[in-house]
Amino acid sequence: MSQPYRIAGKPVAMSQSYRILHVDNDSDMRLVVEMATLLDTDMTIRSVASGAAALDLCLEQHARPDILMLDYRLPDMSGPDLLRRLRCDPAFAKMPVIFLTDSAGHEAEEEMRVLDPAGILNKPFNPLSLAIDIRLMADRWSAMH
Repeated sequence: MSQPYRIAGKPVAMSQSYRILHVDNDSDMRLVVEMATLLDTDMTIRSVASGAAALDLCLEQHARPDILMLDYRLPDMSGPDLLRRLRCDPAFAKMPVIFLTDSAGHEAEEEMRVLDPAGILNKPFNPLSLAIDIRLMADRWSAMH
């Protein structure tokens, strides 16, 4: 029997590869997320800096990631607003979404939770466990939907 794949010392079932679209206006945060996901060789990530860029990529250029990672605050719209717009397209209606946020507060959390995300990660997060956290959230969400 083979040993389980490990990320940051935690066993992970490698059920599939994931293509991730990460939307965040902070270039440093995009770089941290890109570098952190390199720990899982079955993840590829593409990052954009605004909701408009994400909409163009997804709706106009027909990019179809497996997971969306959205910052709560974007320069041109909120992450929840972006998700509501994307979910109007059937291709994005049942896609796991992970929100990244530094927005503390019940109202912001409730706004995200009502959209049925795979998870909410608070900034700052541990970059060494980010890849496993993404995989666990997406796998759990997919199993439930």
